Amino acid sequence: MESRVIARSQPCADERSRIVEAATAACRQYGPSKTNVADVSRLLGKSPASVYKVFPSKAAILDAAAASLFENRFCFTSSADCGQASATVRLKEIMLEQHRLVLQARDNDAQMFSLMALAAQGNWPSFKQHLKRLEAAVAELILAGIVAEEFAPAKIEVAASCFCASVSVLWDPIIVEVLPSSRCEASASELVSFAIAAIQRFRARKVEDPGKVA
Repeated sequence: MESRVIARSQPCADERSRIVEAATAACRQYGPSKTNVADVSRLLGKSPASVYKVFPSKAAILDAAAASLFENRFCFTSSADCGQASATVRLKEIMLEQHRLVLQARDNDAQMFSLMALAAQGNWPSFKQHLKRLEAAVAELILAGIVAEEFAPAKIEVAASCFCASVSVLWDPIIVEVLPSSRCEASASELVSFAIAAIQRFRARKVEDPGKVA
């Protein structure tokens, strides 16, 4: 029974992958706003009806193409793969890498960057999942930093969400799309360092009673 289920589901997964690849190619050729199901089916050599059997709408196809882009191009390095680097260093590196990848997409792959911006503007499931993965990676590093006493104790999920929001100018395609490249590049490292300082562990200085007279 299990083998028959796998046999039936595998062709559907393969077909879905081919449609996503064709949609990506169509987006690069025509732009995401002008791409339609007919363009995708033509690249596949099939009818639009066969595409609709797998995806219910153009929006679903574009969302799947955006999801593939986010998952494959904007992946996150596991903390286990970073050697002995501190959580502070790893956190800074991961955000600067996301910034670099977003700028690279904007400058070298304009049509797919437009698809990313559409996904962000529409809060598509693909963008929600991308943000969820980003916040999960940041949360993992914040937890490691708290354990190592680099960061102050905090609610991990809240701290990760706030941290990502504070540096959204670096990774959110909506903002990056309209912000001058030189401004982003000049301030990226300083901005991440400033955001990290907000979660770093520090010893509060003892404040003397202002009513005391020396």
